[in-house]
Amino acid sequence: MITYDIFKKENYLENLKIAKEFDIPDRKGKKQEARIIVVEKFENKDKNKEKNKDKTNEGIEGNKEEILKGLVFEKFSIESIRKNPAQLIFCNITNNKDSKILNELTKYNEIDVIIANEIMDKVVFKNMNKNFISIAFGFSEILNCWGMQRVKKLAIMKKNFQMVKKYGINYIVSTFAGNIFEYKPTETLTAFGKILGMSDEESRNAVSKNYENIMKKFNDRNDENLLTDGLRVLKFGDVKKEKKKYGYY
Repeated sequence: MITYDIFKKENYLENLKIAKEFDIPDRKGKKQEARIIVVEKFENKDKNKEKNKDKTNEGIEGNKEEILKGLVFEKFSIESIRKNPAQLIFCNITNNKDSKILNELTKYNEIDVIIANEIMDKVVFKNMNKNFISIAFGFSEILNCWGMQRVKKLAIMKKNFQMVKKYGINYIVSTFAGNIFEYKPTETLTAFGKILGMSDEESRNAVSKNYENIMKKFNDRNDENLLTDGLRVLKFGDVKKEKKKYGYY
């Protein structure tokens, strides 16, 4: 089983080092294959491209295939999202209680994952089902709060997971670790999934199989020969039209 986790770009090398120390072989001596998605907050980088040059894979020997990249949008901008089709698109709706904004952003197929820490209504979940937008439950969100605030956030996540099952939404669990103290091994994440109401199988899928569904959507978006689901170009003629890497192809 291949497992996945999501790290914030800050200090992710330290997190990766700790993660490898937790990579203990099973009773048969076999190590679990793990892959990482490194996410950073979206910023307008046009002014200084060299300064903001992406160095995510530098200095990580043997890990280039294991590390994927994503952008987190805290302010919804479909124009900016459409300029970044080569990265996984996350939208963080923390403290965003405006249902109109949620309804709007979930209408777009190019959004891959919503990090939801507020209760969402059925219209939002119907849009997510239609456009295959996944939902992410972040363990660090619970780890970094205490008392009644933690109880409230857990209740919100549990309610959202009930809606996830009702409307058939793809879901994942991750640490979203920004430092070594927020990193937790896979066993902790699956236990967290069970607290949210997942079965044993559902919690395992939340850290493995369900990520692969997101990868498929991402790869299809960047596959020049795939026009739409089930329709692939076998051979282009003399004039090859550039593929629109967003929306419905």
